[in-house]
Amino acid sequence: MLGNRSGAQSALIGVGIVADRATTAAALAEVLSADGELLVLGIEDEQGGANLLKDPLLRVLVVNLSLTGSPAPGVVFIRHAKTARPDVGVLSLKRQVDEGQLRAALDAGADACCLAITVAARIRKAVKVVADGATWLDPEVTHALFHHDAGNGVAEELPVPHLSPREGQILRLLVEGYTNEEMAVQLECAYPTVRTHLNHLYRKLQVTDRVSAAVYALRHGIAS
Repeated sequence: MLGNRSGAQSALIGVGIVADRATTAAALAEVLSADGELLVLGIEDEQGGANLLKDPLLRVLVVNLSLTGSPAPGVVFIRHAKTARPDVGVLSLKRQVDEGQLRAALDAGADACCLAITVAARIRKAVKVVADGATWLDPEVTHALFHHDAGNGVAEELPVPHLSPREGQILRLLVEGYTNEEMAVQLECAYPTVRTHLNHLYRKLQVTDRVSAAVYALRHGIAS
């Protein structure tokens, strides 16, 4: 059952579901609606997904579309969604672990990746983390992305930049899914200070966003 729209809806996290299987979409709606902090705004397939992007209450899209094919429907939709609504977080739900498809989703702009077998509580937690502007990678996803051969090894041979103790702390918190506000509380510093450290981190790691920074940290073993 979808969440009811009411005068208090602005206090809830508006979530849209885009899926190519009706049973999957219905199950996701039930899982998300069970949390009083989440409001399911609607369910659409690939063709109707653009309708959800018009809703001003939308904060997170849960996308369960195929990432295979040329072009892959999931990749195309995620890229379109992030272009049309950069303020909206995207959680890509995968049916199985596949490094290439996971990377395709992240490259398209997904802020989080979970598997379809992820327990309900973790999916709800991932939605909230993404709504707060942070990133989320399920343990199975992390394993697929970071425990593999380095290919030609070129990226692995590059020297890891030196990070200050505070930058290292912030990077570890970023990997764990902390928002900027939560980092400020945890480190007992001002919110603008966290943003400044993050900008320095991005420059040092030669990345432009939180997901890329988390990927770099985990791959190079500097977030443990």
